[in-house]
Amino acid sequence: MTSMRVARVMGSRDIRLGDAPVPVPGPGEALVRIKAVGICGSDLHYYTHGRIGDVRFTPGHILGHEVAGVVEALGPATPGPTPGTPVAVDPAIHCGTCRFCVEGHPNLCRQLRFFGSPPTPGALREFLTHPAHLLYPLPPEIVQPVGATIEPLGVAIHAVDLGHLTLGASVAVFGCGPVGLMVAAVAQLAGSRIVCAVEPLAHRRKVASQFGAAVAFDPAADDVVRSIRDRTDGDGVDVAFEVSGSSSATAQAVQVVRPGGTLVLAGYWDADEVTLPGITAMRKGLTIRFVRRMKHTFPRAIDLVRRDQVSLSALVTHKFALAQVAEAFARADRRSPDIIKAVVLL
Repeated sequence: MTSMRVARVMGSRDIRLGDAPVPVPGPGEALVRIKAVGICGSDLHYYTHGRIGDVRFTPGHILGHEVAGVVEALGPATPGPTPGTPVAVDPAIHCGTCRFCVEGHPNLCRQLRFFGSPPTPGALREFLTHPAHLLYPLPPEIVQPVGATIEPLGVAIHAVDLGHLTLGASVAVFGCGPVGLMVAAVAQLAGSRIVCAVEPLAHRRKVASQFGAAVAFDPAADDVVRSIRDRTDGDGVDVAFEVSGSSSATAQAVQVVRPGGTLVLAGYWDADEVTLPGITAMRKGLTIRFVRRMKHTFPRAIDLVRRDQVSLSALVTHKFALAQVAEAFARADRRSPDIIKAVVLL
């Protein structure tokens, strides 16, 4: 096969199929036949707004960074998973030599290239070449399309790592999209005594209990701050995770954290500047942490799913063929009823 199908985003809410040459793996690389690509909130930001912050795509860009596939071939003299091995793909290509990589923070690499983040093309194509050391073999227990959700689970694990949860901690999660639901699940696994969720969409609130939330509030109908404080002895939660990208949810998250607690910000806001109740946060002495993708989480994520401690199959509610990619993005953008996670199968 010399050509492959590729989905390119041409403009706002305009994604089209085309053809491209099949790449050839070089030294240190593997050729991966893509099997599943999850549609992430950041993909939708590019699809709808054409940018995230000051990073914009040019027409013809390829999205997609939640990836699972099968090793097709290895480049010359390349050690790695043998051809035919199912793999999850770490989409972050770090240099390994800059200060931040050396200090153990590859997610902050100065030269980081990340699938789908312009100008680096993403995975909505039938084949891609990738550094072989960034491919993680999947055990037989993890079948497609669940393999494509390992990456967002890794983001959730990293967010919970940043929260430094202690045994018996109380937690609030704002936003029950896929990452928010997985944050709730991982927080419960980490020993939280109660996880309160906040989500405006009814179908997401409905499934929150499957992912560890003891209660899920509707911010349009419930007094979220009072309700969460009532369930946490009046002081608020030990750790709040903002995973919705909503400025109002960010403000509420500050309000529900107890004095001396921690706020972890993982959502993408529509604008670069967001109003945050800074004086309130200062008077409470809050620790505020920002999530920059993930680091060192793929092996843990795979092991959690292998041991069925996080059920990612319940996360994948809609599957689309590559020929349906335009419909997949349109429906995910509209948050059509009952969509939690949409995955494109190749």
